[in-house]
Amino acid sequence: MFPIHLDLGFNQIYFYEGLYFLISIGLGVYVCYRWVKAHGGRVDLFEGLVTWAIIGALIGARLSHFLFWNLDLFLSNPAVLFSLTGAGNSITGGLIGGMLGGYFFTKRKKLNYFEYFSLLSPGILIGQAVGRIGCFLNGDAYGTATDSIFGMSFPRYGTWIPSFEKEFELSSSAWRWSFEQGLVDANSTMSAALHPTQLYEMFGDFVLLAVVVLVFKKVWSNQKNSPIIFYIHTGGYALLRFMMEFMRGDREFVAFANMTNLQLSLLAYVIIASILWWKYEQKQKAV
Repeated sequence: MFPIHLDLGFNQIYFYEGLYFLISIGLGVYVCYRWVKAHGGRVDLFEGLVTWAIIGALIGARLSHFLFWNLDLFLSNPAVLFSLTGAGNSITGGLIGGMLGGYFFTKRKKLNYFEYFSLLSPGILIGQAVGRIGCFLNGDAYGTATDSIFGMSFPRYGTWIPSFEKEFELSSSAWRWSFEQGLVDANSTMSAALHPTQLYEMFGDFVLLAVVVLVFKKVWSNQKNSPIIFYIHTGGYALLRFMMEFMRGDREFVAFANMTNLQLSLLAYVIIASILWWKYEQKQKAV
């Protein structure tokens, strides 16, 4: 685990996830490009498609963070949306924003949206999985306390980049949560043993990736426009994230039946996606 602070000289960013995000985006884009090229997609339009998707993902990730986790701050100061410091990103919002960005691009170029979502899906899932590894290294998106063999403790202090000096003035969110729960004392340098929900989600992303690749091989040759991979990817991830939220230590207030607002939204989407998938399959059988 390696939580970092970024010293730009003119600005300092604490517990900076951006480096890990850049790695996940770069790897995801590379895999998307290789997949599109290998399966006959429009490589000449790839740069525009990915640019629109990334812009949408960045906007969606930031906006979703404030809507679900820090709405009061956003309403009191909307400019914080563009701040380099004191602002977070939500992978769920990033996925939605990226999907919308890709949708607008494909419609503008008169391409089939589901076809290109299917082509990009494996790369997106790899990016999601690597992004969660970044969350694990940075110590955020942590789980609740556990005495199981899976429990992991996260560092209290981060390291400045590029000087590689420890910063002892600010404690990590995982440590602060542990301290507030009375699980560690003020002199401890590690959090309590917590569920590594970041790694659980990473594993779930790779399972989804395996399913997507298997289905892709079955449907691509004769059903390029099929929405099935769209439903598997988005519905599968929504279900995964819904389950993960029950173990998250940083979940926002419970809205209903031990579920947060985010979980209720995810559950609604899983139900809708399942119905649409069932209707599509029924329509295919009737043809």
